[in-house]
Amino acid sequence: MVKRVEIIIYFNYKASIIQQFKDLGATVEYINKKAGYCITYIDSDKQDNYLNAIKKIKGFKRYDFSPNELVELDF
Repeated sequence: MVKRVEIIIYFNYKASIIQQFKDLGATVEYINKKAGYCITYIDSDKQDNYLNAIKKIKGFKRYDFSPNELVELDF
């Protein structure tokens, strides 16, 4: 089973910052440029490496985990 985690990331918007999130392996589902946040999904086994990497990105403010429970998918 692949368990995914929904993470809300707050940042100072630049066009390149979204691409950096994607390059780290996340799926960027929603972006709000005006409010400065995006919703990303990442596999739970890659979560720790991903969170450590986004902390080093210029323009990053903070992150929160979504309180929503995600459906587990069998692959």
